[in-house]
Amino acid sequence: MKKNNEGASLQRLAGGLRTIQPSMWLFLGAIVAAAVGLFLLGPSSIMRGSSLKSIEAGKIAEADIYAGKDTVYVDKEATQRKILAEERLVLAVFVVDDKITSLIREKAESFSSYYLQLVNGESGGPDALALLLRSRFPDFLQPEQYTAIVRARLNSQTFVYVSDIVESLLGKGIVSVPEGVFDRFNPNYYELVRTINDREESEQLAESGMITMANLGSRLEDEMSARRIPESQKQYVRLLAKALLRENTFFDQSRSEKRLASARARVEPVTRFVSRNEVLVRKGELVTPELYQQIKTIRSAIFVSDMGILLTDLGLLLVASLLGLLLSRIRDLSDFPSDRPSLIFLLLSMLILFYWILIVQNVLETKDLSRGALLVPASLFTGLVSLLYGPRTGIFFSLISFFLTGAATNLNVQFMIGILLAGISATLTMRTARTRSMLARAAVFQAAIQACLAVVLLFSQKPTPAEVFQSMGLGALNGFVGGSFILLLLPLFERILDKSTQFRLMELTDINAPVLKEMLSNAPGTYAHSMNVAHLAEAAAKDVGANPLLARIGAYYHDIGKIDHPEYFTENQKGINRHDEINPTLSASIIRRHVKDGIERARAIGLPKEVIDIVGQHHGNSVMEAIVSKAKDSTSESDLQSYRYQGERPKSKEAALVMLADTIEAASRSLKNPNATKLEQLVHQLILHKITSGQLDESALTLRDIGVAEQAFLRILQSQLHTRIEYPGQDKQ
Repeated sequence: MKKNNEGASLQRLAGGLRTIQPSMWLFLGAIVAAAVGLFLLGPSSIMRGSSLKSIEAGKIAEADIYAGKDTVYVDKEATQRKILAEERLVLAVFVVDDKITSLIREKAESFSSYYLQLVNGESGGPDALALLLRSRFPDFLQPEQYTAIVRARLNSQTFVYVSDIVESLLGKGIVSVPEGVFDRFNPNYYELVRTINDREESEQLAESGMITMANLGSRLEDEMSARRIPESQKQYVRLLAKALLRENTFFDQSRSEKRLASARARVEPVTRFVSRNEVLVRKGELVTPELYQQIKTIRSAIFVSDMGILLTDLGLLLVASLLGLLLSRIRDLSDFPSDRPSLIFLLLSMLILFYWILIVQNVLETKDLSRGALLVPASLFTGLVSLLYGPRTGIFFSLISFFLTGAATNLNVQFMIGILLAGISATLTMRTARTRSMLARAAVFQAAIQACLAVVLLFSQKPTPAEVFQSMGLGALNGFVGGSFILLLLPLFERILDKSTQFRLMELTDINAPVLKEMLSNAPGTYAHSMNVAHLAEAAAKDVGANPLLARIGAYYHDIGKIDHPEYFTENQKGINRHDEINPTLSASIIRRHVKDGIERARAIGLPKEVIDIVGQHHGNSVMEAIVSKAKDSTSESDLQSYRYQGERPKSKEAALVMLADTIEAASRSLKNPNATKLEQLVHQLILHKITSGQLDESALTLRDIGVAEQAFLRILQSQLHTRIEYPGQDKQ
């Protein structure tokens, strides 16, 4: 039975591991690779070793032994003595409970009122009155005491004395003191906290004057003596006051512990400093037990220091990893990609940058580490990322690099700021480039920025003029080389990662591309239609905040599948409709095929994935209305699927806008004597049909976006389809 349970547990574990997304495995692998780098090359890496050699007490040192690192010792015993002394100055905090005080006050008033009412107004013997008093206030006095105070027929003055004494003692606080409190806190004084008019007021009082249940009797006698109460009434005042009084002030452990913690925090540790170059034992000297213990303590301190640095660096690495994971999950924050090639590229870029920083900080001396950022091509990595995935992703890549730099350099501020500013400046300068030639100018601009950045990084070190010029030259070289390599590597990564960058899309705007010239030759109507769709989609994309260039290119190529059989599409026909000669099912198959042919052609000529998606999604899975109308008499509801396109519904704003522009442009050509009203009605009906048929459900278009796009379509169509004047001799028909 036990084996079966273990087997089931292993199966569940294996199933859980299989459910982890591949992207998560990539993240975990990158984190492990970075952690290995920290262990091997980090500020506290095992590769550096310790400068303290293995020595033994009572033997002669074979070489000079140095501390190896600036080390600060904490004398724990001396520090603990300071802490204990400081704690003994802290006052224990006791708080008056106003609820208990109010209850006692109310009980005293209620008892006195009822007692006087019984004695002065009720008829009957003392035993009967005592019984009534006892039934009203059970457990207040002993049974015989009820009879005694009834027989005494106390007057109102007695109760005034009782009320006055009770109020006085409760106001001073009857304290409940836990055992051992004054062993930890100040033994001579304590702090009493009261709430008066909704405001807390505190008072420092001597412990010797504290009222407790143990000394309540003597304090009660003092109160009665101070008021010169007649001897005949004292026994009754004493009896009633003791019956009413109880502890109303309690130890506040939370506040008191905070005072202790604050006192401990104020204590400065007793420290001792040893310089990294301080000789602890010279060659040939005897290692005494005391000296051996000192060296052992130094070695332990260095180990603790290294472990602290390592844990800090691992924490920063974890922060960077979590930030990257967060950005990859929240689409509104960045353009972080989700496909595996892009994820691998980004993780490898971060790892290469991280290891580069690790190597630089190992090569440089500590005093020169602030200039290490000038030796790291942060602008190259961040610039590539921002060009491939957008400026927001570039900014966040810089932010993640900032934390990675902190982990690699043990929080060297200048190094971290240098990497961050170099990455952000690269993102901003590359963002302004629109063509590849402009990237070269951006590289020069980046060189100037990093030259200025070099001066900023050295500002706090009071450098010499030679050092300033040397660093400026190094920064300028870093920026220019990084920008130049971006120009060289960007086309390569565009192809490898299949990314539609601004530059790649600009190259596709050339209408003299072979496939577009072939379309113009074989399917001129389709070519003209595609150009018009491009104008419509680009204008709408610009207005709704989508990518107008991607929408334009997608429109250029969305119908390239019609090139092989142009005669089956209306815009290319010259009076003869081939579909009149074939059955509707075959017509639907031919028309549907142009989407598949378009995708194959797009892949063959190496179009970006985003453009191929537009080609495959520009009809979605909509019904071919014209073919259905032709087959109306012989088509049942169940056969309707035979007349649907088999593509995916648009997944992006650009694909959805191309779909709408394609439908609207084609339908607008069928209008006779078009005017603004007819166009508005047609465009609105076509868009509404796409919405109600669910074709836009998976796109990112909102209803507001659709309304804005509709206005853009109308603006372009009205300018294209305006009425022209008739010239003399023109055939009016």
